[in-house]
Amino acid sequence: MGVLIIISTMIYLVENHAGVGAGATAGTAVSDGTESRPHTPLATQGNPAYGMNRISNSERGNIPEAQYQKGLSTGATWDRWPLYWNQIEKNPGVFDWSYQDNAVKGVINHGLNLNAILLGTPGFYHTNQSANQPPHPAPDLPLHSPLSLDEVQTGVPLGLDEPIFTDGSDIPGADKQINDNNKWARFVATAVNRYKPGGSIAKIDGWPEGVGVTHWEMWNEPDLTHFWDGSAADYARLLKVGYLAAKHADPHAVVLFGGLADVYSSRYEIPYLNDVLELFDQDSMAPAYNYFHDIVALHNYSYSYRAWRAVYLAQIQLDNRALANEIWLNETGVPVWDDYPGPVCHPDSAFRATMQEQAHFIIQTALYARYVDVDNIFFFSLTDECGNVFVNPPYFPPEQCEDDPPSSEYAGDAFGIFRNTADAICSNQHPEPGTARPSLQAFQVLTQYFVDVEPLWQARPGGTTPYDGTQEMFAFFKPATGERIMGLWALNEETQTAVFNSTNSDQTGLLITPDGVTQTIHATQGIFTLTLPAATNTNTPTDSPYNAIGGQPFLLIEQDDTPPDITISAPERAGIDVTVTWAGHDLGSNIASYDLTVSDNGGPATPWLTDTTEISGLYAPLLQEHTYTFTVIGRDQAGNVSPQKSVSVYAPILNHHTFLPLVRKP
Repeated sequence: MGVLIIISTMIYLVENHAGVGAGATAGTAVSDGTESRPHTPLATQGNPAYGMNRISNSERGNIPEAQYQKGLSTGATWDRWPLYWNQIEKNPGVFDWSYQDNAVKGVINHGLNLNAILLGTPGFYHTNQSANQPPHPAPDLPLHSPLSLDEVQTGVPLGLDEPIFTDGSDIPGADKQINDNNKWARFVATAVNRYKPGGSIAKIDGWPEGVGVTHWEMWNEPDLTHFWDGSAADYARLLKVGYLAAKHADPHAVVLFGGLADVYSSRYEIPYLNDVLELFDQDSMAPAYNYFHDIVALHNYSYSYRAWRAVYLAQIQLDNRALANEIWLNETGVPVWDDYPGPVCHPDSAFRATMQEQAHFIIQTALYARYVDVDNIFFFSLTDECGNVFVNPPYFPPEQCEDDPPSSEYAGDAFGIFRNTADAICSNQHPEPGTARPSLQAFQVLTQYFVDVEPLWQARPGGTTPYDGTQEMFAFFKPATGERIMGLWALNEETQTAVFNSTNSDQTGLLITPDGVTQTIHATQGIFTLTLPAATNTNTPTDSPYNAIGGQPFLLIEQDDTPPDITISAPERAGIDVTVTWAGHDLGSNIASYDLTVSDNGGPATPWLTDTTEISGLYAPLLQEHTYTFTVIGRDQAGNVSPQKSVSVYAPILNHHTFLPLVRKP
């Protein structure tokens, strides 16, 4: 339960303390310290793409150039942060976009893509839903936390049940107009029209075609009461209205289901996602409009292995409805205890990790998530900012812990890849302000080496079966280079020895550690042997036999030039037709296809099946007293071709009784 306390850091940082909007007038752009010259967004990595939470933000009037450079140094191509409705529409119908314009332009000018979050009900639009709580409320943050949304801002917006369009319906149409009485629909459409490619800001600033904000997340963590005071039905309505309003403003807009925090439940499902989708099952419009979202967003903290489970369960719920929506892990992270502002004298601090363990978490989480086909992974966060508690503790050297340790309550949350700078509004007293933690190098390892990969196989050696052991092994294939990428680490507090096959004739591989150090290692008789350090994180309670964060992970990259192993079989004798079966096995890139030929009585082989992915086939007709030889070759995804394998089938002379019908008396 406690992990949900640290899940919810992302959205509300600084909002009550930065003087947001102070002194700004509507339509006035505030300088971001960069030249106003839009750039085409960075070429987005795929499978997975990578993002960083809060490279920029809309709560500050000036985002230093150094902040953007830190974000770009990670290799991330996505940024994620909120546009608070309550900070934009400060009086009914009056919108002040000045800080938001500044932040969006900063993102665009630095070639980043933006996952924009829309949330925060203005007080004058709040409806009292205190008796209408979500069916699966998660624990609130500590009382009086300055970082959560105010109670009013979590409220269900006024007019949410009003028709979306002025014709009194929710049915979209190109010639329709948004109904101003539906305040949420009006806000969403206004935001999308302002920042979309070809929108009002794009035209004013001369952004190139296709440049702008395209991805819109409808609220954040609506399954937590300190973000949303309505029911699942209220959120389903908010999502539907937001989806249809965004698509009305920009048919190419991509809409995200608000990132969910409660992704681990005794129910083998993601409860809130299931509840909302079940509500949409009863909505006749839902199938035609993609269940009112294009991407499911999930959050996962402190437990690296739970990323796998969360994505897997979400995929089941989508598959049950034949939805091809993407799944993003757009918040994931773990705060550190052994560096300021963490509780450096309290190594058992719950749900935290050491700096090295944080680096391990990043790599492990990415591999777990990608193995179940996650499409984008965002780490939380670029810098510490204020974490879950708004404090500015004095720096305390860890070496003085034995003399006069401070209370654990003095500490803040050190989530960041970078430490806060000296001018931050909290946790700004580190003696090396603004410097990177080891997690930066770990994230760079991912963005450099672990992109454009497809899952191959997973195993857990060291147990009674290949899947209950004490080592984690993942294999991925990179089609662009023909390489296999292995990920390996120990799952418990014992050092492990990993033994696995090489896939290249040189029997060498590039070994990469989380600090980015590489070395070439050699297999012996086609077998790699690698020592996996024991897991060390015991801060996070777990119901699994494995530690919440495994031991130091390794990546091993090697070329796949090993051909697949194949087999073929058929009965020795057959009548008028025969079923032939074949199979293949390839550890480096998986089987891509097979070619099969057939020869009649020793004659030339003729093609039967070409470039097929089937593993059996019926061949007919067979001529009596003929021998047929079936030959197969397999091809893996790296283009390696197997030696051919053959099987022969004899068709004897058939007794005439074979062809006579069997007649029985009634």
